[in-house]
Amino acid sequence: MAEPFPVLAGACSVPSRPNLSKLAPYGQRENATRNHEQIREFCQFLAHEWGGNRRHSYAVPFKGKSRGWSRAVNHKWSAVGLADAMSKYAWSGKTFAESKAELDRFAADLQAAMQLDSNNDVCHILRAIMHWAGADKKHRQRRMFEWIEHNAGEISAKLSNIVDLIKDEQASLGSFDGVNLLMNSTMAKIVSLADPEQKLVAYDGRLGGALSFFVARFTEEREIHQYDVADQLLFAVDREPKRNPDTNRIHFPALFGNARDRCHASMVRSASQLIWRVAKECQASPREIEAALFMWDITLQMNPEH
Repeated sequence: MAEPFPVLAGACSVPSRPNLSKLAPYGQRENATRNHEQIREFCQFLAHEWGGNRRHSYAVPFKGKSRGWSRAVNHKWSAVGLADAMSKYAWSGKTFAESKAELDRFAADLQAAMQLDSNNDVCHILRAIMHWAGADKKHRQRRMFEWIEHNAGEISAKLSNIVDLIKDEQASLGSFDGVNLLMNSTMAKIVSLADPEQKLVAYDGRLGGALSFFVARFTEEREIHQYDVADQLLFAVDREPKRNPDTNRIHFPALFGNARDRCHASMVRSASQLIWRVAKECQASPREIEAALFMWDITLQMNPEH
């Protein structure tokens, strides 16, 4: 993807900063250069974490869908570095390789149906993806089901438009208003599979929380304060109490709230670009980086091994 990162200020509610429009052109350029360098340094930092020795662990509940996994890991998941986290990926009893194979099949089927403009097939595949992801409860996914039904006659074109808008860093995300275009965790998963280049990630609470966790570590180690952090590193989080990566030094915006669809779309765009760069740095695939971050689950406040 092209560089530099897009400016996301205003997409999510971030702490107010000095008005850059009042700065001299030189000051604006200097600020942009500093942000670009900080993002580059963070990508290197996260790439180092891939083969690093940072320890992380959390309890796995011995109930519900987690019962089998909890028994397999003796009720506690732990990893040393992101590569180790990826190797210990688990979702519905499947390994990373098994899950990736299923997602690759979904991606191939979805992209083929979209290319043929076979809207009925696309709708069927979307529901199958939602079922696979455990996101097919109608009372919880009412907006998603309604959006699919409302756009059933042109859903191939709608999905293609979403992919194109997110990948075009200059494109406005204003059409993500929850009516015309929708973006949430489920749609992010679908869009990541609809992208023929496979450059988009499924941004959700776990991924956002993990990215924010590492941004917090990055800023702590370098003593970077809130207003000196590049907007593109202020990843939005879902604000579950056990998934709050905030520190005394840095606070992250909420993923949900006003303009939530536009905010979520901007997070997909920003995280996708960053993870693509990190993957190149550590010679891994973006899907592997995404899986590792997904497993770096966010019982952050309860985890003593920061």
